[in-house]
Amino acid sequence: MHLYAHRGYSAKHPENTLRAFEAALPYVDGIELDVQRTKDGRLVVIHDETVDRTTDGSGYVKDMTLKQIRQLRSEGERIPTLEEVFALVAAHDVTVNVELKTGRFDYSGIEQLAWLATEEFGLADRVVFSSFNPDTLVRLRDVAPEARIAVLTGEGHPDLVGFVERIKAEAVHAQPAFVGTADAVKLSENGIVTRLYTINDPNELPDTTEVDAIMTDEVERLAVIR
Repeated sequence: MHLYAHRGYSAKHPENTLRAFEAALPYVDGIELDVQRTKDGRLVVIHDETVDRTTDGSGYVKDMTLKQIRQLRSEGERIPTLEEVFALVAAHDVTVNVELKTGRFDYSGIEQLAWLATEEFGLADRVVFSSFNPDTLVRLRDVAPEARIAVLTGEGHPDLVGFVERIKAEAVHAQPAFVGTADAVKLSENGIVTRLYTINDPNELPDTTEVDAIMTDEVERLAVIR
């Protein structure tokens, strides 16, 4: 079972920062991160649509330029660009799960920008894109026929299997309750893997071979148990 650092080593470091990602690298097979788009069309790594919760600033990412984003701090750390994270991980043998955060704002062109960055760093075979927004995944498949894609869900949704097949996804990223459902079993039979989020308690580790990976904030704790 593979281990992904959820927003980096976020149990001990500011989430989605270079410090959190670098701290996770010795322990994991992959890192998970979230991407929003700035007012001037740059991709920055932050989970929320606003900067209020994780930085000393306030406002929507979509209303700020990269220069304005650069002035903010999260426990002394800056919000990184997607390119900065790619530069950090390029020399490490890890998978990068890039979640495109288009659930609230359907950022125009985010799929193309993310794919261009992936190609620039030669990471096409190591980046897995995911999103809760099915339209984003459809557009991404159109932009990048060779991209690795995972469908992001909670416990599943109607026609999940059909959608996975339509966009040629390699995986479903879901909550633990998804394990054992009819959809999970069928997808596994069809060679589609399941990756679970977010497991921080070792007692919640699934006792099944159908799960390819788990995502965790508690990187060291889960690495030892695994």
